[in-house]
Amino acid sequence: MSGGDPAQPAPAGTWRVKPTLGSTLLVIAAIGTAIIIGDVFVAARRTIGWAFATLIVAWLLSAIIDGLDRGMRRGIALLITVLAVVLISVGTWLGVMASLRAEVSHVRTSLPSAAVHLEHRYEVAAQFRLAERVNSFVAEIDKRFSASAAVSKVAGTAPVYFVNGVLLLFFLGYGPRFLTGALDQITDPDRKAQVARAFSRASTRARNYVLVTLAQVIAVTAVGTLVFYLLDLPAPFVLGLVLGSFSAVPLLGVILGGIPALLLAAANPDAMVIASVAGLIIGLQLIEILVIRHRVDPRTVRVGPALVLIVALIGFQLYGAGGAVYATIALIFLLALVESWPPAARRARSES
Repeated sequence: MSGGDPAQPAPAGTWRVKPTLGSTLLVIAAIGTAIIIGDVFVAARRTIGWAFATLIVAWLLSAIIDGLDRGMRRGIALLITVLAVVLISVGTWLGVMASLRAEVSHVRTSLPSAAVHLEHRYEVAAQFRLAERVNSFVAEIDKRFSASAAVSKVAGTAPVYFVNGVLLLFFLGYGPRFLTGALDQITDPDRKAQVARAFSRASTRARNYVLVTLAQVIAVTAVGTLVFYLLDLPAPFVLGLVLGSFSAVPLLGVILGGIPALLLAAANPDAMVIASVAGLIIGLQLIEILVIRHRVDPRTVRVGPALVLIVALIGFQLYGAGGAVYATIALIFLLALVESWPPAARRARSES
């Protein structure tokens, strides 16, 4: 055959695409809309981030308000909760920042000198370029916690705090109505009940996980600070805060957060200091794995360390430390929702 007949039908199993003017314009419009939405998100990502963080705070505070609501009017419970949170947050922030600025200057000199000392003692540390990496870490700390950075940050975000405070009150006051309105869009009563139970279960389990993790961070920070102070390590509160913050990463976070303390302890000629710091880190990590995770995970949600680290790094790159925290909380809620969805919940009950 010299050529195909245009009128001959296509063989079975083949696809023939005939774009029309309407479909072509629709594809172009879809691409243009996606580009515009992407540009809008990039331009407003900080505003979106603040609103998302406010929504998460409102979700966490709603548990306290619901508890107080049983003995008083909801408006009074909301007012008491918000005032208490504001006072505690401002007081804690002032105390923590004062301690951090007092000790960060000590860290700027102690960590680099300890890294140089370790490079002279151990060839592995020199091959790892430990001093260079520590200097980069110290420069980042100095940039984030210097006095000029703090003043400029407060001056630039004061209006944002006010706007988000109003948004927080709005979420706390009208959030339940929005959720009820969203559920009312489901016409099937059985499906609506399943979705409501799944969201309620996921919200409770995720909130309990977050609150337990917050208590763990505070406890590990306090214990680490006390031990580092007794061992006469430089900047004990900074080292304890790093240890406690990383303890939120399940299964290996305490070890990761204890690396700065181990570096400073390794530069100390007293072997008891090194052994004490290593024993503290290993002991806290074992307690977290064998006690806290063993008791908390079955009652809340199981979260792996790799996923937490990936999401936290993405959030940190986009919005800084706050982005890492709120992105991780959102991840916890999504995992709890997946586990609480009707098929997964039935499978979990059958396995148990």
